[in-house]
Amino acid sequence: MDYISYIRSKVGQEKVILNFAGGILANEEEKILLQLRGDKKTWAIPGGAMELGESTLDTAKREFFEETGIQVEARRLLNVYSNFEEVYPNGDKVQTVVFIYEMEAVSPISQLDFHNEETLRLGFFSKEEIQDLETLSPKHRLMLDEYFTNEFKMGH
Repeated sequence: MDYISYIRSKVGQEKVILNFAGGILANEEEKILLQLRGDKKTWAIPGGAMELGESTLDTAKREFFEETGIQVEARRLLNVYSNFEEVYPNGDKVQTVVFIYEMEAVSPISQLDFHNEETLRLGFFSKEEIQDLETLSPKHRLMLDEYFTNEFKMGH
């Protein structure tokens, strides 16, 4: 049983604090890889929940691969975001603590036709294209805005 399933078996859908990690991967044109999420049908930075015994970096690398099929290494930790709450489509309530890394690919990015239950589609987006995405969460929009300006504020 994964950690979220275990916690949910104890507390149901009540609000809990969960740790997540993900990564921002830019291509040669400085476009950012985003996934169209299967659960929320929104564009997002690849990442996911930490399992017991994992570091945030291990979580980010594992989740990135699971959601994109691309193996990555981290260049640097960009920021930690801990002041966002959300309700998932199934009714689960959560306050998230999210560690975001800047990633570089260690496996070729040959095709973006990867998809599974968690990822409906992948795509690279420019800063301008990201600004026009209507289905990007405020949390991910903030993370990407800070990435593009290279100004990471504490206390989010």
